[in-house]
Formats: sequence, structure tokens, C-alpha cells
Amino acid sequence: MHDLVKEFISKRTLAESMELNEPLHDGIYYLEKLDELIENYCRVNVAKLMHEVAWPSMHDMYKRNYEYCCGVFGVFLIGQFPSCEALCRTAIEGSVNLHYVSLGDSMSKQIAYFKHHLATERKQNQSWKQSIENSSYSENVKAHHLQRISDKDKVLDHYEYGLKKSLALCSVDFNSVDSKWPNIFDRFKKINEEVGYRTIYAALCSQAHNDAEDILNKIMARITANANGMEEAQWIEQYNFSLYLALTALDYHAMASAMYIAKFGIDAKEIINLKHGINESIAKVVEHGPRLASEKMSVDLNL
Repeated sequence: MHDLVKEFISKRTLAESMELNEPLHDGIYYLEKLDELIENYCRVNVAKLMHEVAWPSMHDMYKRNYEYCCGVFGVFLIGQFPSCEALCRTAIEGSVNLHYVSLGDSMSKQIAYFKHHLATERKQNQSWKQSIENSSYSENVKAHHLQRISDKDKVLDHYEYGLKKSLALCSVDFNSVDSKWPNIFDRFKKINEEVGYRTIYAALCSQAHNDAEDILNKIMARITANANGMEEAQWIEQYNFSLYLALTALDYHAMASAMYIAKFGIDAKEIINLKHGINESIAKVVEHGPRLASEKMSVDLNL
């Protein structure tokens, strides 16, 4: 087991002696090695990066998504496969955001990102306020909610004020940016991942929204009388599918990281090499997973 993998496991208070198959071991290694590379690139190039207005918050976006990916593999290691898949959706969306922001005018895109968040939160506050006013809650409870809404509005105003003032110091006019933050489909499309949206992302939304698929699979295992080993085969299938999705989320993260680093003129060749390794791990899971599941099943023709 590589030291980076041991450290990842140890940080999550899991046993370093746990057995990992090759794609899982390598996936964790690639995640940690990628983070090591990114942090080193930033240290070496800090004199240049510190003059790039868009860089600090883009690095924040990178670190946030790294944490999502850590969560993906951490949850997988303790066998929580549906939760792993739900978190993969968040990790992939974070990667898409970073990749998209790395294209073209990164500062304007970040401002659009921030403005979209502020507008959404304010709209939610208005809906919250309307629901409270129309409710049958007591006046004391209503007053409590209305105070919380007022407090949140003030925080949002403070965010906007802080952004305007800090960006103005770098000669960036927050108010003059009228770019719109595109919806998730359009962000996938802008990074040439429309098919990824229709396939991987759509499948992950199913888990995140608690759709019926997993329950239907369990029902099928109980009512299919002449098929033996379906329950074990389903567990193996879900293990491998979740691992496939975890590695795919990592692949999106690696691509976004390469785009982020390359945005500032830093050679991303080492990251691309890691991405090739991730793709090889994905291929192994795709190749061997279905066979392992099918070996557990048999059909009783006498029924």
C-alpha cells in the first residue's frame, strides 16, 4: 500500500491493514497525488499567482472539490455505496464548475457564480417569509423566523459589500458584470460534456433524489424465484458500479484541476498523466465488474 493511501485511510480513523483492490487503491493514490501536485504548483508559482485576481477563489473551488472527492472515497471505504453515489454527483458538479470557470474570462464567471448564489438565497428568503406569514404558527414563532430571515438578508448584503469592495481594490467592477451563471446542463455543454450530463450525471441524480431504482432491484431479487444468488450478485454489482462512479468523479476532478492550473500558464502534463492512470482504473472496473456479478448467479430450470 502506497504511503499516500495509508495516510488517507489513517486520517479517517480506518484500519491501515484493510485490503483494497487495485482500482480502489490506485484511485485513492491518484486523488492524493493530484492534490500534492496542485499544492506544489501553487507554492512554486505563488509570486505569479498572487497577482491573478481570479486565482485565490479558484483555488478555493479546487480545495472544496478535493474535499468532496475525499468524501466519495471515504464513504466508499466504509461500504456506504448509495451515499457514495449521491456524493459523486456533488463532486462532479463541483468539477464542472471549476472547469467552466477556467475557460475564458474567469473573473466574470466567478462574479456571475456569486451573483447567482446571492440572488437565489434572497429569493428563497422571500419564499420563506411568505410561507411564515401565511402559516398558522404562533406570533412568537413567526417573529423568530422573521428575525432569522432578516439576519440572513444582512449576511447576504455583507457578502455583496465585501465582494464589491475587495474586487474594487483590484480594479474589478462587480456591478458591471452582467454575465449569467448558466444552468447545470449548459455548464456541462460548455465544457463539451453533454453526453456526460445525459449519462453519468443523470444516473447520479437518481441516487441523490432517492429514486426507486435500488428498491426495485431488491424487489426483483425477492420475487424472481428461479434465480439463485441475485442478492449477492446485486451487492457485487453495486460495489463495482459505485467504484466506477467514484473513479469517474475523480476523472472529472482531475480534468478540472488540469484546466485550472493551465489557466495560469502552469504545465499540467503531470496531471494529464495521472488522468490516464484513472482511466485505466475505470477500464479495469468496467471489464471485470459484470463478470464477478454474473458468476454469483445461477438459474434453476426446474421451477
